[in-house]
Amino acid sequence: MRPLAASSVDTVLQDYQPRILRRYLWITTALHVAGFVLPPMVGLPIRPETVAARSAGILLGVIALVVLYRGGRRPGRRALQVSTAAALFATPIVMSGLILAVAQLLCAIAATFLAMYFVVFYPKLQARLLVGSLTASMVVGVVLAPTAFTLVPVDVDTATVKAAVLVVAVTCVVGAAEMFGSLTRTLIESASTDALTALLNRAGFELAFRDALEGAGGNQASVTLVLVDVDQFKSTNDHYGHAAGDAVLVDLANYLAGHLPRGALLARVGGDEFVTCMVGEHHAELPGVMAQLARQSPTSFSFGVASCTGESDPLTALYRQADRELYSAKQRHHPPDPPAGEASLQTEWNA
Repeated sequence: MRPLAASSVDTVLQDYQPRILRRYLWITTALHVAGFVLPPMVGLPIRPETVAARSAGILLGVIALVVLYRGGRRPGRRALQVSTAAALFATPIVMSGLILAVAQLLCAIAATFLAMYFVVFYPKLQARLLVGSLTASMVVGVVLAPTAFTLVPVDVDTATVKAAVLVVAVTCVVGAAEMFGSLTRTLIESASTDALTALLNRAGFELAFRDALEGAGGNQASVTLVLVDVDQFKSTNDHYGHAAGDAVLVDLANYLAGHLPRGALLARVGGDEFVTCMVGEHHAELPGVMAQLARQSPTSFSFGVASCTGESDPLTALYRQADRELYSAKQRHHPPDPPAGEASLQTEWNA
């Protein structure tokens, strides 16, 4: 079943993706404009055959920025697709209008950052397709460039210079994507994800919560938070071992991720404790949903609910209130210890 709740590292990354893309587009578009404007100011003419390519690259960057800003803080999927496509082709198009090898290599440096962006913010297969498209576009751009010169007076033919530029550029783009992009993605996942359940951990949840709160209007937004605690978890570990306890946690994580409302955040914040919350107009639906899930869940759990609007530090206040409610629920709810012969908890480690 496809998870409905926002429970993975992509939840943390989704708010940073348009920010990073905007910054990249601002920087590269400004550099492309500078490369167009500054040479005549120091007495270096712009060759007429390069004007169209440079102008097209700058225009693509401007279009991408306009689309992103029109989409607001959280642009839609279509806005991101259009902006990403524009960013992908802008630099190679500019490279097709450059006559200096060093200028083409400087553009390749910009492309390395775009390649790392692809690896960090897109699934692996899609990222590789995007990096491959970027690399292929760069190759076409350099090949179509009117000519290429080094900055030193050596007698080297244009084809050799272009070949050298391509070797360096492609190596930098692909290498940066595979090394630094993959490393960045791995570090973010490790810092934000619970290794056992693959849900967000507490750090990841707090980042996602702040982003969701800002997207819904800041501290004035209405929020409902629910703390979830597995019933008799210690007894399960004592009777069947920690492997069985881990299996219980994974089963509950998958159950909640698959049945919580779309847009709800979900994380494992420690031990047998999970947290979920909803921000905005539908937040009041969460307690009823949790009550229904608790009745139908194959894993018995208790939960405490807290809601607030307009708190200066809502997460702290919500945690405190929900923890009190959870404690009361645990006092009222004392399910029996699991029977020693319960087949569903038998694993290869304790059979």
